Amino acid sequence: LIAGIAVAVAARRPGARVVGVEPTGAAAMRRALDEGKPVRLDRIATIADGLAAPVAGTIPLDIVRHLVADVVVIDDDLIAEGMRFLAQRAKLVAEPAGAAATGALLAGKIAVRPGERVVSIVSGGNVDLARMAQLFGA
Repeated sequence: LIAGIAVAVAARRPGARVVGVEPTGAAAMRRALDEGKPVRLDRIATIADGLAAPVAGTIPLDIVRHLVADVVVIDDDLIAEGMRFLAQRAKLVAEPAGAAATGALLAGKIAVRPGERVVSIVSGGNVDLARMAQLFGA
């Protein structure tokens, strides 16, 4: 997803800073960037099944290297916090994968410069309400 977003952003707004977010239990792109090649994860453990790819492909990795400023990693608690924020403040039901960027921003994992315009992509509402309540500790 981040590679496609980066290509679209670069075409419409050259110079815009794109930052990806992955869960600690499924950080295939971050690991591939660190190791310089695609790496298959031995284990995936995250609430964000939409971000649970076991490997970052060669083509997406190349795109991310060239067009993405950073890929940050956050734990599932921060993803749930993003979901909670979106539900309470924006009245949006977002699945864990769709709330990851919001969670990273709330936790300060993505540096935002004063006056900088920020876009957080919130995609997917495929979450069971009972599971959502469980994640919120209700």
